[in-house]
Amino acid sequence: MIYCPFCDGQGVINKANIKGTEMILYICDECDTVWKDTDITEDNCDNFENVMNSLGRKALWSELADVERL
Repeated sequence: MIYCPFCDGQGVINKANIKGTEMILYICDECDTVWKDTDITEDNCDNFENVMNSLGRKALWSELADVERL
């Protein structure tokens, strides 16, 4: 498992697809921090809400498909 650098070992990174798109993201199951690639660092992240809003979507896990833990 890959742990989120922000959650002190509490959050696990999951790989997921945004439904209806080709976009893959990596998201913490605790704090919803998002990465667009496997470079899971503190200076390479975004907020789930910002990413989804930029696509005209709500920041809901139900908008994600094929969620799997890394």
